[in-house]
Amino acid sequence: MAAAHGAARREIAEIRLFGSLARGTVNPYADADLLVVLDATDLPFHDRLPRYKPMGSPVPLDVTVCTREELSRELSAGNRFVRRMVDDSILLYAREAE
Repeated sequence: MAAAHGAARREIAEIRLFGSLARGTVNPYADADLLVVLDATDLPFHDRLPRYKPMGSPVPLDVTVCTREELSRELSAGNRFVRRMVDDSILLYAREAE
């Protein structure tokens, strides 16, 4: 599903799974936490989810959409939540280099 979703939108650079499913600490109520990283976008943060949330998932999704620049800025600023999100994530999709 991640590969098809990423391939359908050229601005998607990566899709990562993070949180309990990525750590293998699944419970019956777990959702799938996805980080969708875009090359760039003009959309405000709150308008991105409807455009980039994958549809048809068999489990509930909690999706965070950011640009490469925003992600880099948060990592450089020492945001521990973002650092853990990236470090513990599983790469599901990465656009091939052109």
